[in-house]
Amino acid sequence: MQQIKRELRDLLSLWLVPGLAALLPWRWCVAIYWQLARWTRLLGEEVGGSRGGRATMGLDPDDPEFDRRFRFGFLLEHADAFRALARGWRGLAATMPIQPAAVEQPGAGLCYFFNFNQGLPALASLRAAGFDVYLVYRSLAQRPEGVGWLRYGYMRMRLKMVAKVCGNSGIGTGGARERIAGTIAAGGLVCVAADTPPRAGTGLVAVELPGGRQGWWRSGILKLGLELSGPLRCFTVDLDWATRERRLLLRTLPPCGDLAALSVQLGALFCEQWQREPALWFYWPVPQVFLSRPPDARVDTSSTRDDPSTRL
Repeated sequence: MQQIKRELRDLLSLWLVPGLAALLPWRWCVAIYWQLARWTRLLGEEVGGSRGGRATMGLDPDDPEFDRRFRFGFLLEHADAFRALARGWRGLAATMPIQPAAVEQPGAGLCYFFNFNQGLPALASLRAAGFDVYLVYRSLAQRPEGVGWLRYGYMRMRLKMVAKVCGNSGIGTGGARERIAGTIAAGGLVCVAADTPPRAGTGLVAVELPGGRQGWWRSGILKLGLELSGPLRCFTVDLDWATRERRLLLRTLPPCGDLAALSVQLGALFCEQWQREPALWFYWPVPQVFLSRPPDARVDTSSTRDDPSTRL
């Protein structure tokens, strides 16, 4: 019975409601989703799972406005895949204009982002601006434990939409360093999450999280960025809560020569986005994983190319 309920919840929140984006004008979808975000039964499991994380990070776990924004953000995230399915990458890019002041000459390099969802239209907007975009992603060779069939089907469909939006199959994790370097050398813009949680056996970098908390990110992709040629960039998404419109902000990071300086830059941008739009953060169920260092992980301070702890 529990499995049936889970599948029905996923049918509603991952397929039926977001699927409206394949049929209706986008502005209608945004208005509908904002009203549906009041519905406490919608995405109830996800909202409930975020409450402990909010308490951990010093936020009110019972804030109804946070709940509404949380639901709205996830509805947009899921709807983006159906928008791409029906309207293509150009139609999806139209839902998230790139900030004019941030547009620059398209070119190769590494581009960081943070896990605040809304990433699919960001990739489409970068492609529309002339970048040859590649996403570094975690592969889905098999159904993860505890994930229902409808959710797994949605996850697979979403990966196909990533390929449709970018025009390529992207770069799967697991021995990705050489592929990232080769893609950038060939003119690609490789987009990769900076806020990856600590994991046993990897190198870590210290970062200041919201509220002045000491946190940890995996260091591999940051160290790799220091080794590659070309500018380092970072994109963030600004959601105007008054109009519910989204904009893509693309920055070129100031040059820096060491890991500590890069982690400070990225940490500041992460905190800035977290303060603007905390309800959109993907890791609300488990923020505590960023606050503790695994005992067999090592804090990195260099950018040595042959360090095995930088494996992706």
